[in-house]
Amino acid sequence: MKTYARWLFGIAGVFNLVVGGALLFARPWLIAILRLDPAGGSNLVLANLAGMFVALFGYAYLRIAADPLKYRLYIHLGAAGKLLAVICVIPPWLTGAIPATLPVLVTADLVFALLFLDFLRRLAGLPA
Repeated sequence: MKTYARWLFGIAGVFNLVVGGALLFARPWLIAILRLDPAGGSNLVLANLAGMFVALFGYAYLRIAADPLKYRLYIHLGAAGKLLAVICVIPPWLTGAIPATLPVLVTADLVFALLFLDFLRRLAGLPA
Protein backbone atom coordinates (compact mmCIF):
# COMPACT_ATOMS: atom_id res chain seq x y z
CA MET A 1 0.00 0.00 0.00
CA LYS A 2 2.85 2.37 0.84
CA THR A 3 4.57 1.76 -2.50
CA TYR A 4 1.32 2.43 -4.35
CA ALA A 5 0.84 5.66 -2.37
CA ARG A 6 4.37 6.78 -3.20
CA TRP A 7 3.75 6.28 -6.90
CA LEU A 8 0.21 7.70 -6.99
CA PHE A 9 0.81 10.79 -4.90
CA GLY A 10 4.36 11.26 -6.15
CA ILE A 11 3.14 11.41 -9.76
CA ALA A 12 0.25 13.70 -8.74
CA GLY A 13 2.69 15.96 -6.88
CA VAL A 14 5.06 16.25 -9.81
CA PHE A 15 2.12 16.82 -12.18
CA ASN A 16 0.85 19.68 -10.01
CA LEU A 17 4.31 21.21 -9.62
CA VAL A 18 4.80 21.15 -13.39
CA VAL A 19 1.38 22.69 -14.08
CA GLY A 20 1.80 25.26 -11.30
CA GLY A 21 5.28 26.11 -12.54
CA ALA A 22 3.99 26.49 -16.10
CA LEU A 23 1.23 28.82 -14.89
CA LEU A 24 3.79 30.91 -13.05
CA PHE A 25 6.89 30.83 -15.25
CA ALA A 26 5.84 29.69 -18.73
CA ARG A 27 2.46 31.33 -19.10
CA PRO A 28 2.96 32.57 -22.71
CA TRP A 29 3.89 29.06 -23.85
CA LEU A 30 1.01 27.50 -21.90
CA ILE A 31 -1.48 30.02 -23.30
CA ALA A 32 -0.33 29.25 -26.85
CA ILE A 33 -0.46 25.46 -26.37
CA LEU A 34 -3.91 25.49 -24.70
CA ARG A 35 -5.23 28.29 -26.93
CA LEU A 36 -6.34 30.41 -23.98
CA ASP A 37 -6.81 34.16 -23.69
CA PRO A 38 -3.78 35.91 -22.18
CA ALA A 39 -4.18 37.33 -18.67
CA GLY A 40 -3.44 41.00 -18.19
CA GLY A 41 -3.73 43.66 -15.53
CA SER A 42 -5.26 42.52 -12.27
CA ASN A 43 -6.08 39.14 -13.84
CA LEU A 44 -2.36 38.37 -13.62
CA VAL A 45 -2.73 38.28 -9.84
CA LEU A 46 -5.48 35.65 -10.14
CA ALA A 47 -3.43 33.64 -12.64
CA ASN A 48 -0.41 33.76 -10.31
CA LEU A 49 -2.58 32.79 -7.34
CA ALA A 50 -3.97 29.83 -9.29
CA GLY A 51 -0.44 28.72 -10.18
CA MET A 52 0.66 28.99 -6.54
CA PHE A 53 -2.33 26.97 -5.33
CA VAL A 54 -1.74 24.27 -7.93
CA ALA A 55 1.89 24.06 -6.80
CA LEU A 56 0.83 24.08 -3.13
CA PHE A 57 -1.40 21.07 -3.77
CA GLY A 58 1.59 19.43 -5.47
CA TYR A 59 3.60 19.89 -2.29
CA ALA A 60 0.76 18.35 -0.26
CA TYR A 61 0.68 15.33 -2.59
CA LEU A 62 4.42 14.85 -2.13
CA ARG A 63 3.91 14.90 1.66
CA ILE A 64 1.24 12.20 1.27
CA ALA A 65 3.62 10.18 -0.92
CA ALA A 66 6.21 10.33 1.86
CA ASP A 67 3.80 9.25 4.63
CA PRO A 68 0.26 8.39 3.53
CA LEU A 69 -0.98 7.53 7.03
CA LYS A 70 0.32 10.69 8.67
CA TYR A 71 -1.08 12.92 5.92
CA ARG A 72 -4.23 10.93 5.13
CA LEU A 73 -6.44 13.97 5.87
CA TYR A 74 -4.80 15.77 2.94
CA ILE A 75 -6.11 13.08 0.60
CA HIS A 76 -9.71 14.23 1.09
CA LEU A 77 -8.66 17.79 0.35
CA GLY A 78 -6.73 16.65 -2.71
CA ALA A 79 -9.65 14.67 -4.10
CA ALA A 80 -11.96 17.65 -3.55
CA GLY A 81 -9.46 20.01 -5.19
CA LYS A 82 -9.12 17.78 -8.23
CA LEU A 83 -12.91 17.48 -8.59
CA LEU A 84 -13.33 21.25 -8.21
CA ALA A 85 -10.79 21.79 -10.98
CA VAL A 86 -12.96 19.65 -13.25
CA ILE A 87 -16.12 21.49 -12.18
CA CYS A 88 -14.49 24.87 -12.88
CA VAL A 89 -13.44 23.91 -16.41
CA ILE A 90 -16.43 22.02 -17.79
CA PRO A 91 -19.12 24.79 -17.74
CA PRO A 92 -17.00 27.35 -19.66
CA TRP A 93 -16.20 24.66 -22.21
CA LEU A 94 -19.84 23.62 -22.57
CA THR A 95 -20.83 27.24 -23.22
CA GLY A 96 -18.06 27.65 -25.81
CA ALA A 97 -16.08 30.17 -23.78
CA ILE A 98 -12.92 28.03 -23.88
CA PRO A 99 -11.56 25.49 -26.37
CA ALA A 100 -11.49 21.75 -25.66
CA THR A 101 -7.76 21.77 -24.89
CA LEU A 102 -8.28 22.65 -21.22
CA PRO A 103 -10.97 20.00 -20.56
CA VAL A 104 -8.64 17.43 -22.10
CA LEU A 105 -5.90 18.47 -19.66
CA VAL A 106 -8.27 18.50 -16.68
CA THR A 107 -9.19 14.90 -17.45
CA ALA A 108 -5.97 14.03 -15.59
CA ASP A 109 -7.43 15.72 -12.51
CA LEU A 110 -10.57 13.61 -12.79
CA VAL A 111 -8.49 10.42 -13.00
CA PHE A 112 -6.40 11.49 -10.00
CA ALA A 113 -9.54 12.35 -8.00
CA LEU A 114 -11.00 8.91 -8.66
CA LEU A 115 -7.72 7.23 -7.74
CA PHE A 116 -7.49 9.33 -4.54
CA LEU A 117 -11.02 8.32 -3.56
CA ASP A 118 -10.22 4.67 -4.27
CA PHE A 119 -7.08 4.97 -2.14
CA LEU A 120 -9.18 6.41 0.70
CA ARG A 121 -11.59 3.50 0.37
CA ARG A 122 -8.72 1.05 0.68
CA LEU A 123 -7.23 2.99 3.58
CA ALA A 124 -10.50 3.05 5.54
CA GLY A 125 -9.81 -0.33 7.17
CA LEU A 126 -6.37 0.67 8.44
CA PRO A 127 -5.80 2.33 11.83
CA ALA A 128 -5.06 6.06 11.80
